[in-house]
Amino acid sequence: MKIAWVTDSSAYLPKDANHSDLYVVPLQINHENTSYKDGIDLTAEGFYDLLSRSESSPKSSQPTVYDIENLFQALEKKYDVIIAVLISRQISGTFDTVASVAKSLSIPVHLVDSKIVSWPLYDLIEQGRLLEKEGLTALSISQSLNHKDNMYHNRIFVADLNQLLKGGRIGKVGFLVGSLLKIHPILKFKEGTIQVAHKIRTRRRAILQMINDFELPSSDMWVLHCGDEKVANEVKQQLQLKFPTQAVNIGELSPIIAIHGGQGSFAIVSKL
Repeated sequence: MKIAWVTDSSAYLPKDANHSDLYVVPLQINHENTSYKDGIDLTAEGFYDLLSRSESSPKSSQPTVYDIENLFQALEKKYDVIIAVLISRQISGTFDTVASVAKSLSIPVHLVDSKIVSWPLYDLIEQGRLLEKEGLTALSISQSLNHKDNMYHNRIFVADLNQLLKGGRIGKVGFLVGSLLKIHPILKFKEGTIQVAHKIRTRRRAILQMINDFELPSSDMWVLHCGDEKVANEVKQQLQLKFPTQAVNIGELSPIIAIHGGQGSFAIVSKL
């Protein structure tokens, strides 16, 4: 049984990622009548330049049916089965669109709703590969992965309320109050949806609260930033003060995520 692993461009793939039999379908970034394929037509640097120069916010959307069909039609010639680990179904139509396209294929396609974004998608794929080596069927692997959604502890720092305003995720009154009081919302993924964990005044207190929300994790921690590695390193140093024996890695969130929080936003993620 030869398995093709598929994810979408909201996933963060570490520099040392195993790309064998792994394929990425790009989400879309739409801005002023132009659509870009995330990570293909628009780099992270190009995205932040676009963000800084624009009065309107870019919008994110799911991958096109054309891109999914092209990828899957190529994969069905080389593989026996596809397992797709995808961005949370609660915040994107990607899962449902992939499911629709999969019906036309001649090989089975098993879908995994990660109920989150970024590095955990790759981690789920790596867990799936271990189960593959143990001899489990593709169906059993996907069923196992679909029950691992609550294993990632996470907090998200929103750097730019203005970006939430432009994206329609916050009203003008909330924006003005938040700006005047220097409030930074701390968000979290829970059961596939984005929820408010805290509303904290000042950036320094917000970061301290995020770190205090974490206990010693069972594996490496990740600080995932939106175009600001300096901030990520600062947070990493503070995490290492609290967890001196713990490995803390740094990665970058997809521009798809930065659309809603702005440059300087970041997330902390670990396994429970």
